[in-house]
Amino acid sequence: MKKIKEGAIILAAGMSSRMGDFKPVLKIGDFSILERIILTFQDAGITEIIVITGNKARIVEELVKELNVTCLHNHDFATTQMFDSVKIGLRYLEHQCERILITPIDIPLFTKETVMKLTASKGVFVNPVHCGVKGHPFMIDTRVLPEILVYTGNKGLLGAVESCNYEQIEVEVEDEGILLDADTKDEFKSLLDLYYKRKLKPKVRVSVEKEASFFGTGTEQLLTLIKIGESVKSACGKMNLSYSKGWKMINQVEEQLGFAVVYRKRGGMNGGKTILTEKGSEFLEKYQRFEKESQKIVNEIFDRYFF
Repeated sequence: MKKIKEGAIILAAGMSSRMGDFKPVLKIGDFSILERIILTFQDAGITEIIVITGNKARIVEELVKELNVTCLHNHDFATTQMFDSVKIGLRYLEHQCERILITPIDIPLFTKETVMKLTASKGVFVNPVHCGVKGHPFMIDTRVLPEILVYTGNKGLLGAVESCNYEQIEVEVEDEGILLDADTKDEFKSLLDLYYKRKLKPKVRVSVEKEASFFGTGTEQLLTLIKIGESVKSACGKMNLSYSKGWKMINQVEEQLGFAVVYRKRGGMNGGKTILTEKGSEFLEKYQRFEKESQKIVNEIFDRYFF
């Protein structure tokens, strides 16, 4: 069976003892915490999502029954640690996915952009980082799962990861949601404050023009997917673009810039392949840095006027 690229595990087996209320069903806007995490993963293109249940499992299963996820029950949730729930999900996905994203139910406000940055990165272990602090979701390459699953120390997933002696890649994100949890009522209030702040926010859409716009967010995403090894056909599929539309975008960029942004290797026993040229990769990186700096400046101006 061919593996899909990424899957996700949401840990929702806990007792919610510090919160007092049952965390998965708490509402943030129109959706519960659990629904919001699932929808964020799905918006980022993650299709294989596992929810680990325990306490009040039937309530959780009813909540997500229309969301196309798989619920796995930790029957010993009251006497085991979170890492035992992690192992249940890892064993289920080990032979189905190449990489697995893991998050506890406590961290519901990370963005789809964060998930997409993680899946676009390379490394055995990948952490999102905001202002120098690691957060969730955490991503693991399934090639290392045999080592993770035999760990029996008392430091949980962190100890298992450290025992493997692989470098942990850090991906910097402009997303404080990776750090904010809902472990207590006060922390949940902070989550709600962030949610309502995010509802009113500036969004910079940077485009590069000559006589007309030819390079923007869509083109940037297409070239990024090609850069990490996706074929043009696969990249178009992830973006819900037709194959011909994808090539039209690439051809337009090359025409306006005056140089090739992709290299087309045709035919052969292994089929064709498309990769970014050196100039194409350089232009993409410049655009991404410019877009990031532009958004940061606009956020500062926005906060001065509205907060």
